[in-house]
Amino acid sequence: MISNIFKVRKQPLIQEGQQSISLGKLVKFSHYETIFKYSFFIVLFVISLYSLDVIQFQQFLKEKNLRRFDWTDLKWLIVGLILIHLTKEINGHLVFDYVAKSLDKKYVGLDRQLRVQKIVKWIYDTFYYSVATIFAYVVFKDEKWFPTQLGGTQFTETMYDFPNMPDNPWVPFYYMIQTASHIHALLLLMFHGTKIELKYWEYLLHHFLAVSLLYFSTIYNCESIGVVVLVLHDISDIFLAYGRTYADIGKNKILVYVSFSAIQISWLYTRVYVFPIKIYDIIVYHPGFSLYWENTKHALYNQVGLMIVLFGMHIYWTIFMIKVGIGIFSAGKYKNVYDNRENKLDHKKEN
Repeated sequence: MISNIFKVRKQPLIQEGQQSISLGKLVKFSHYETIFKYSFFIVLFVISLYSLDVIQFQQFLKEKNLRRFDWTDLKWLIVGLILIHLTKEINGHLVFDYVAKSLDKKYVGLDRQLRVQKIVKWIYDTFYYSVATIFAYVVFKDEKWFPTQLGGTQFTETMYDFPNMPDNPWVPFYYMIQTASHIHALLLLMFHGTKIELKYWEYLLHHFLAVSLLYFSTIYNCESIGVVVLVLHDISDIFLAYGRTYADIGKNKILVYVSFSAIQISWLYTRVYVFPIKIYDIIVYHPGFSLYWENTKHALYNQVGLMIVLFGMHIYWTIFMIKVGIGIFSAGKYKNVYDNRENKLDHKKEN
C-alpha cells in the first residue's frame, strides 16, 4: 500500500526525466563518465578472472577444516533487502512533499525534479548510515582488527587470524544487512539510473566495487577487512548525506558552512587518511596469508586491489570537495560543483 502511494507521487518526475535523459546523453555528459564507463568494464573483466580461484579457495578451507560462510545466513540478506526497500518507500512518502516545498528556488524544471529525488535519498542515507555506524561501533569496537584511529585497540594486523573467519557473532548479521543495502542501491541504479542519474557510470562503478568487495571478502573469509571498509565509509557518508541535504533545503547559511566543514573533516580523516593506512597494514601485516601463500595470495590481491580502486575514487571525489571548499572560504559562497555538474545539460548556471 505504501509502495503504491509513493509510486503514484513520484511517477510524474520519473516520466519527465525519462523523456529528457537517455543513456546516450549520459555517456556524452562528460569525459568523466567515459572514463568511469571503461573503468567499470576493466574491473568487471579482472574480477571475472577470480571465478576459478573462489572455487579453489573454498576447497582449501574444506581440506583444512576451516570455517566457511554459512549459507543459512543469507536469510539476513533477504530480510535486509525487504526492510531497506520498505523503509526507503516510507521515507519517500514522509519527506517528499517537504523536500519539494523547501528546495532552493534556484532549481527549476528538470533540475528541480532530479534534485528532489536525490535529497529524498540523502535523507534516508543520513538515517541509515547513522544507525549502521552506531551498531558497528557498539558490537565491533573491542575487536583487535577494529581501526585504532576510530578508538579500537593498538593492534595493526587487520587479518591477524586469517584464514579463519572473525568469531564475532554479529558479523554475519551486520554483513548481510550492509550487503543488502549495497545490492539494493546497485539494482535501483541499474534499472532506473539510466533515466534519472546523470553520473550513471560513476555510481555504477562505485556500487559494483562495494558489492564485489563484500562478496569476495565473504568468500575469502576476509570479513574483518569488509567491516573496516564499511565503517570508514559510513562515518563520512553520514555527514556527506546530511550536508548535501541541508545545503539545498536549509535556511541558515552558517549551518551550511558548518555542515560542509563536518563533511571535509570526516571525509579527509576516514577516506583519505585512515583508509590508505589500512591498505598498507593489510599489505605489510598478513601472517595468515603468508602461512598458506599459494592458496591465499589471490585473496590478498583481490582485496587490496578493490580497496586501491576505491581509494582512487576517494581522491577523485576529494578534488571536488576541495573546489567547493575554495568557493566557500574564498568567496563566502556555497557552490556545489559536483552535484550541479548535471545542470550543464540544460545550459543553466548555479546561482
